[in-house]
Amino acid sequence: MIIATTTVNFAYLTGVWLETYERFKAVVKCGDYIAVVVPALDAERVGGRVYSYRDGEDPAVVLKDAARGCESQVVYVDGGTTLRHFEIIKRAFPGAELRLADDLFRQMRAIKREEEVEKIKRAVEEIRRVLEALELAPGVSEREAAFFIYKALYEAGLEPGPILVQFGQNTSLPHQEPTGKKLQRGEAVVLDVTASYRGYFGDLTKSFYYGEPPAHYAEVYRLVEEAQLSALKAARPGALASDVDKAARSVIETRGYGRYFIHRTGHGLGLELHEAPDISPGSGDLLQPGMVFTIEPGVYIPGKYGVRLEIDVVVREKGTEIL
Repeated sequence: MIIATTTVNFAYLTGVWLETYERFKAVVKCGDYIAVVVPALDAERVGGRVYSYRDGEDPAVVLKDAARGCESQVVYVDGGTTLRHFEIIKRAFPGAELRLADDLFRQMRAIKREEEVEKIKRAVEEIRRVLEALELAPGVSEREAAFFIYKALYEAGLEPGPILVQFGQNTSLPHQEPTGKKLQRGEAVVLDVTASYRGYFGDLTKSFYYGEPPAHYAEVYRLVEEAQLSALKAARPGALASDVDKAARSVIETRGYGRYFIHRTGHGLGLELHEAPDISPGSGDLLQPGMVFTIEPGVYIPGKYGVRLEIDVVVREKGTEIL
C-alpha cells in the first residue's frame, strides 16, 4: 500500500492540485484501488472515493477506514511527508512497517502518459512564443525583462516558474536571479524561462550576444550548440542517461572548456521542474519511451560571460522528439 501526502504526488494520483495547509490529506493506493482522505471543507473538490473528516476529528481514524481492504503490513509513504502527518499515518497503522515511497513515485512519474507530454509541449510552445516576442533595448534591467516575461506567460494561461534574466558578467553565474543591472550594447544575455501548463513544466534557455559578438563568444556558442546536438543524438531508448551527459561533456572537454561546464546536462520535467530522469555523469537512469527531459549544456567563464542552450525532449519508441 502506498500513502501519498505531498501536494505533487496527490496531484499525480488524483489530477487535483489541493493545498490543505496544516490539515492532513492523503491518497491511499493499493493495486488499482485509490481513495483520498481530505478535510471536510475540501471534500467537494476531489472526485472518486472520498473520506473526509471535520476539524476536531482524528484523521488517523478516517485514513484507516479509507485503507480498509488494503494489505497494511508494509506501508510506503512519500518522503516529503511532514513529521506531523507521519505521526497520523503511524497511528492509523501501528503495526505496519513504514518504508519510503520515493523510488516508486520516481519510477511511475518518469514515464509520461501522452496527455502529460501534450501539457508539457503546450508549456514549451508558449515559453518559446514569449521568448521570440521579447524585445530588449539598452537600459532595460534584468528585473524589468523578467517581469515582462512573467506577465506574458501568465496572460497565456501558464503558471510562471523561476525566470532568470542575466546580462553581461551575470551570465557566468548559472543560477543568478534577476537584478537591477541594465543592459548595454556589447553584452552577453541568458534567458532561462520555466512555466507550467495545467501543472506540467516546460523549461527553455536562450543565449545570445546583444550587439556584434566577439570571436571568442561566437566560438563558445558554436561549441555549446555542438555539445547539445551530440547529446540529442545520444538520447535514444535504452541509452544510459549518463551516456547522454557524456556525449555533451566530451565535446566541451575535448575543446579545452571542460572546467567551465559546471552542471549536469539535463533533468526530467513533469509536475515538478526537476524530476527523473537525471541526465548527469553518475546517473543510473535508463532512457525509456515517455521520458521527458532537458538537454542544456553550458560554458561559464568567470568574470566574462556564460552560454547555455536548453531544449526539452521526449523519448519515443524509435528516437527522441524535440518539444
